[in-house]
Amino acid sequence: MVQTKDSFFLVIEGLDGSGKTEISRRLVQVLESTHQDQVKLTFEPHDPSCSGLFIRQILMNRLKGVSPRTLALAFAANRADHCEREIAKYLKPGGKRIVLCDRYYLSSLVYQSTAELTLDHVMALNSGAMQPDLTIFLDASDRTCYERMRRRPEDKQLFEKNLRETRRKYALAIDFLRERGETIVEVQADPSIDEVLGDILTVLAEHGPKWLITQRPFSTATLPQVFSLNGSADLRVEDVARDVEKHWGLLSLRSERALLESIGAFAKEVDALIEEMSYNDLGALFLDCIAQSGYTVFDRLPWTDLDAFELQYEMPLNATQRGTALLLGEAQRYAVIAKKVLLLEHLSDFMFILDPNPSHLVNSHYERDVVQYGNGGTSLSPSTRVIERSDIAGLVLASSLYLYLDEHYLTISGLGRKDMFFDAIRELGLDWQWDKASPSSVARTHSKDEPEDAMTHPLVGRSSPGCD
Repeated sequence: MVQTKDSFFLVIEGLDGSGKTEISRRLVQVLESTHQDQVKLTFEPHDPSCSGLFIRQILMNRLKGVSPRTLALAFAANRADHCEREIAKYLKPGGKRIVLCDRYYLSSLVYQSTAELTLDHVMALNSGAMQPDLTIFLDASDRTCYERMRRRPEDKQLFEKNLRETRRKYALAIDFLRERGETIVEVQADPSIDEVLGDILTVLAEHGPKWLITQRPFSTATLPQVFSLNGSADLRVEDVARDVEKHWGLLSLRSERALLESIGAFAKEVDALIEEMSYNDLGALFLDCIAQSGYTVFDRLPWTDLDAFELQYEMPLNATQRGTALLLGEAQRYAVIAKKVLLLEHLSDFMFILDPNPSHLVNSHYERDVVQYGNGGTSLSPSTRVIERSDIAGLVLASSLYLYLDEHYLTISGLGRKDMFFDAIRELGLDWQWDKASPSSVARTHSKDEPEDAMTHPLVGRSSPGCD
């Protein structure tokens, strides 16, 4: 029966190797084609929390001997935090929105239940979790699951052991939840992605919200977007800053309040421009930001499937640190990225990551850990800073305001608005970007008038040269 309420909570479940993560991402992209920002993708375990990082340590076999009850408690705490800070917050009353979650408490019933820790016990730990409006179980054969897992470049996780037993437990857990009144629909997951997506859309037409509109036929041939930079990035921050000069008419010097409001309106125009920017252009700006900050950017690394570039930073006393600029083309999980990053064993001092996805998909939690290499050597994994579209937009905004100041300096000074201008820079939080935002073609003739604390790094704040 079609749901009539506004918000909708959808869960995708399935055996390891069933394709649920890929299907979840593709389904969100299909739904976004008709509902834009009304769709949110999330997953469990939910990384940005202490319990999430603890769970990842277990799944990556860095912590061993953890009891099923402790693990069940960790997942329940992680889920409670996930519901409060992500799911419920997004599904606010009165909004036509969909949250799609890759795994939820059905997985806990399967993977954390034992003879001693029954389904009822596990469910009691999750009593405060939101109930999904619909759970779709991707039913793939053991052969399909094992073949898909075999093609994965990363190691198998903790639970990918005995699919036959796991399938039996899924059947029991599904019956358990159905007896509690939950709607769970099984979809055959052996066919192609297009066929599975089509079947899921049919299920949503029957069980989804009444307002949901889906577009068919759809194509997944171009999804997801990827970078194709080859080491030659021509687009610079200064180019984009000059491109937004046409919006300078929004700026008002009548009063401090008027200036703040007008810069806010200007910032929205810059945000919109960056939001519409292609992945390649955004990647070029990302590398230009790093270069402006004093790092030497070398060619793209040829020996990894990641979009990665070698970096170098000159320290005092002729010391040199080496790092990596990493460009992500889609929402990726901590565990996957962490394992791939560890392959960059000779570039482990620091790393910048560009994540162009919407903020709610960006995971900024990357732990520093001891890395052990095949030759017996060890080192620390890279200290990491994630850069989002909003960071790029902030640097473009600061650069354009610098151009505006340079062109209108005499007018601003004559009106006695110079201090007010710099006060606005501070209040809007742009002072930390101001120094490196100055375009190369603009002489720093007004530096004595700038905020005293402006001379800081636009990407890493006051730490150098790595990341916070």
